[in-house]
Amino acid sequence: MKVSLIKTNKKNKKTLSLSTTDALIKSISCLDNEDIIEQLRSFVSYSLPDTEFPKMHLMYKAYPSVVMKKDSDGSLTPQAYNGLLTLTAGPVRNSEEADEVKRMAAILPPTVAAFLSSSGRSVKIITAIKRSNGQLPTTEEEAERLLQQAVPLICPMYAAVLQQASTDATLNVSPAVKENDKSLLHNGFRMTFDPEPLYRPNATPLDIPDRQPSNMQLSQQRASLTEEQSKKGKAVAMMTQQLIDMLNQRYTFRMNKVMGYVEYYENGHNYYGWQPVDERVLNTMAMEARLAGINVRDKDVRRYLVSNMIRTYDPIDEYLWNVGDKWDGKDHIGRLAKCVPNNNPMWQQWFRTWFLGMVAQWRGRNPRYGNSIVPLLISKQGYNKSTFCKLLLPPELQWGYNDSLVLAEKKSVLQAMASFLLINLDEFNQISPKVQQGFLKNIIQLASVKVKPPYGKHVEDFRRLASFIATSNITDLLADPTGNRRFLGIELTGPIDLSQRINYTQLYAQAMALLDQGEPYWFSEEQTKLVIESNRRFQQRTPEELFFYECFAIPDSEAEGEYLTATAIYQRIHQHAGSSLRYGNVANFSRVLTNIDGLRRRRTKRGTEYLVKCIH
Repeated sequence: MKVSLIKTNKKNKKTLSLSTTDALIKSISCLDNEDIIEQLRSFVSYSLPDTEFPKMHLMYKAYPSVVMKKDSDGSLTPQAYNGLLTLTAGPVRNSEEADEVKRMAAILPPTVAAFLSSSGRSVKIITAIKRSNGQLPTTEEEAERLLQQAVPLICPMYAAVLQQASTDATLNVSPAVKENDKSLLHNGFRMTFDPEPLYRPNATPLDIPDRQPSNMQLSQQRASLTEEQSKKGKAVAMMTQQLIDMLNQRYTFRMNKVMGYVEYYENGHNYYGWQPVDERVLNTMAMEARLAGINVRDKDVRRYLVSNMIRTYDPIDEYLWNVGDKWDGKDHIGRLAKCVPNNNPMWQQWFRTWFLGMVAQWRGRNPRYGNSIVPLLISKQGYNKSTFCKLLLPPELQWGYNDSLVLAEKKSVLQAMASFLLINLDEFNQISPKVQQGFLKNIIQLASVKVKPPYGKHVEDFRRLASFIATSNITDLLADPTGNRRFLGIELTGPIDLSQRINYTQLYAQAMALLDQGEPYWFSEEQTKLVIESNRRFQQRTPEELFFYECFAIPDSEAEGEYLTATAIYQRIHQHAGSSLRYGNVANFSRVLTNIDGLRRRRTKRGTEYLVKCIH
């Protein structure tokens, strides 16, 4: 059976193409059609009413009821008529409710197809109808009359059945026509995307009598239909309850709020602990239900598990709640910091503040700022740096540790920040200066992350959970010339002592108690200055700086040196370095001079002058 597809461009010029119902449904489920439909659905969600989608001219509109042809003058006229009537069922609130509408529509014999609409807020249902003599209309007048006679019969029929698919009492079934268009023959729908449309090419058409039934006949038909569907509805409800009882008898479920999936353990055989419900487990549960005589599908199992009927579980809150009031008053955080041998007198205080910031991050104490400080442990290999980082999390939260993050995969990094608790930037020296000064510097201070979750339809805002720590075997690795205040560079003087067992209960109980007492978990302005000063020894020197020190020294007094402009300094270095000098202009080179430690400068009529002592 052929259907008409019409595309109208911005100049109101129409393009006609014909398709079969088979090809139409295949196109609706095609992934090539997904992007523009997702853009439309996002636009509908956030735009004002009556605002037109700017890419609407790229989308075909399908007319299942009529086959069009284009005349010599370019106008479209009907050529043939199908016994198809398109209905709109809605509103639906989500894809699960849309799937249920499709499932209930499949109960009725006239249903040819059912799929999510282009807006994502309703379901389009294509129904088959015919005249009592079995023939299709041959004129436009006959076709319109057939559709008009079908509406009062078929709409109540579908409304009675589909009402069971939604908890929303306002779900409505009506012909897919605009309010100002009284013609049912030219009703249709915008091309859409639905990965699993319902399609039954051999649907049984509904007989439409030549004469309109009386009100009494309509009432009798509706009463009979309501009674029949009521029996089916009770059977579905009973089967659903049997499924829930069977699952709860065999398993215990919880929704892991942090990981975003349902977990289970088998009652009486929970030696494996909690496990995620993946596709294999889901299919196993569906097969167990069928073997128990419960006629359900895997979608029915999934619908129950991904619902508010499953209790929500937050592993972070549960752990912190269990240790919250058990602190014995001893400094367990300080004891842990002492395991890291180094010559920085501020290390213990800095580690304590960072550790509190990590726990505060998990608790969502500051929705505006993230834990923006990163301890950077520096030493040669074999000093237990990576092991120490991993041991910062207790066994109950070890799932939240990640030391294999690839910063080049930006979407994965953002997802990890919302899913993990501690991210170790191992081998920090391998991170390029460009990434350090750009992407990494930005994400470290984020309080939340915006990302499209796997299989999600929209970009969502997730609370950040992860804090960062880093390790390196090289000392000159910080690349920000403006100052590295995000990192706590600590050079180890010996291997980290891992011989002492960490009392995690007391460690995190102390952190909870200090946070509740109001101890700062952020670095003050004075502390930040100390951090920047401490990090200077780990600063990477650019080639321009190295060339500067080959040609100049920084004098102790004005009597020992002279003031030169950036241009004069640049010219002397260029004479010495030649083409090896990377910066091609003085403006860029002056930025290098600005960040050289101890280099005094003054403002004159000639511009900024720097106090230097010539060596070459």
